[in-house]
Amino acid sequence: MLLQSLSPLVSVISLPLAAAAGYRTVGSSGCTVQMVFLPPNASKTAVFIDNYHVNYGGPGVNLQTGAPSTTSYVYDDGSGISVFGTEFNLQTYALRKLRPLSDTFCSAGAFFPDGTLLNAAGAEPGPTGVAEGFDKLRTYAPGPCTNGVCTQDWVEQTQKLQHYRWYASMQTLVDGTIVVVGGSDVGLLILNEASINVPTYEHVYYSGAAPPPPVLLPILNFTAAQNLVPGKSYNLYPILHLLPNAGVNNQIFTIAGNQTIIWDYSRNTLIKTLPDTPIAPRTFPSSATSVLLPLVAPNYTPTVLVCGGSSADIPRPVALADCHTINPYDASPVWAATDSLPNGPQTMSDGILLPDGTVLIINGARVGCGGGYMADIPVLQPLIYNPAAAAGSRFTSQPGTTIPRLYHSTAILIPSGEILVSGSNPAVSYSANGKVPSAYVLSPLTYSLEPTQPIIPYETAILILLPPHRWPYVQNNGHTCALLQQQKQASSYPTEYRVEIFSPPYMSASARPVITVSPTIIYYNQPFTISTTIAGGPNGGRVVGTVKVALSANGFHTHGQGMGQRMIMLTNSAVANSVQYTVTAPRDASVMPPGIYLLWVVLNGIPSTGVWVEQR
Repeated sequence: MLLQSLSPLVSVISLPLAAAAGYRTVGSSGCTVQMVFLPPNASKTAVFIDNYHVNYGGPGVNLQTGAPSTTSYVYDDGSGISVFGTEFNLQTYALRKLRPLSDTFCSAGAFFPDGTLLNAAGAEPGPTGVAEGFDKLRTYAPGPCTNGVCTQDWVEQTQKLQHYRWYASMQTLVDGTIVVVGGSDVGLLILNEASINVPTYEHVYYSGAAPPPPVLLPILNFTAAQNLVPGKSYNLYPILHLLPNAGVNNQIFTIAGNQTIIWDYSRNTLIKTLPDTPIAPRTFPSSATSVLLPLVAPNYTPTVLVCGGSSADIPRPVALADCHTINPYDASPVWAATDSLPNGPQTMSDGILLPDGTVLIINGARVGCGGGYMADIPVLQPLIYNPAAAAGSRFTSQPGTTIPRLYHSTAILIPSGEILVSGSNPAVSYSANGKVPSAYVLSPLTYSLEPTQPIIPYETAILILLPPHRWPYVQNNGHTCALLQQQKQASSYPTEYRVEIFSPPYMSASARPVITVSPTIIYYNQPFTISTTIAGGPNGGRVVGTVKVALSANGFHTHGQGMGQRMIMLTNSAVANSVQYTVTAPRDASVMPPGIYLLWVVLNGIPSTGVWVEQR
């Protein structure tokens, strides 16, 4: 894998303010959005990734009703292959077709230090020209883009993963190496099973050097007798949070099922066994929301928040409303109950760290669990969680949307300080009506009638409804799954192509601070200087009030996971009689791995737009 560091460049971002807090629909996504990330230093763009299937999300999508285009959105090479990756312009909302060469279905992502995105794994092949993706490594280059126009595309690497993986997780380590953790070696399923479980992790080096063999992670391992023990087998997309530590080691807070540990992924050592997650497993298909709360200098004490997800009840998991926090390095760590989700249970929701130190919880469902057709009753009203608020008042409800964002939906913080919201495709393949096919409807009391044999699209048959065709049953690794589909017969959640932007309340401010001068590179634990002004401020726009400076890794988002997402609150001090502030960079690479991130100034709770800066 040949990766080259890019010369740093100042990136000043100017995006329009929203008129008020809430949603606005801005465009179409081309493909359904199962995964999303921002290429660093490419300030105008986000990248969407889908699994391979027919898509109708190009020009012609009705932004009011959501009706798809009448024309299949295909590549321009004459192959007839449907687009399953796009670049979305955050200013013009235009699309550019991107071309993965292998199936990216339920893959994972993390960034190398130069801002290159590594996308790993995938699933079964599509038509000729879309290869099997289980062991594939793909890269996507960062900006800056010439004259603001990006032309990069996916590059399939000759190096491959050492093991097939589907539903794995990824994290950038302190030296820029990326670790790929867990998964299954077969796709098209909901529950992992011992015969196809991949209970190991492996490294991908920035240099492209050959890595050591995969290493067993004990909490991922289980036996066939434990296939229906949710604390063991609900282990897909394990939750990973790199923890600050004095030794600058790769100590990662890890949840698999309900098992919680701190594991050193370089020394291959258990650092600490933590209490099991309360009530239920929290990883897929439970699909809880988990974030590492903002790390505040100078101590950077880590606290992990977990909210919602689904219970271990078989055959019908129940969505949960509880939230808990844990301080992993406490002498006797405990999961402490914090405010519950005030609008009821939520599963498959995204947790987005905001530059003002709060957490947005958005998207998801109120019934069921993760997986195709496995959930119902969409979460339409997002929440903001303020960890600094008093108990009982930490959540505030936000203006809602009318667009369901269920399985395979995404959200991500963008440089304006807003959140890009996209996706939702419970059918997994393209579905015009989003209903569980009527031929699968059985008696609601006995589920015993034999269904007819319907004619359905190939993609739907191969992904969801392999024989025997019975609703509410679903296939899992060649047999009937122990979990039932929970999307109701009357519910309709079509493949969703509309893209929204959600504006948090701070976007309603009449004026926001602006970073006018900032470095292109910052160095660990070293001071650097920025200049910031605000319209109407005294003495040349000097800011007045409480100033915070934040550094954010926006992450790679899929299935409610924000892989690598983190927010650092840095120490700062005003330079007398000027618009300058002296800021101290993160202490070390365990606080923030080397990479390219967004720098924010937050004045009295109102953030600037983010500016890209390289952390070395």
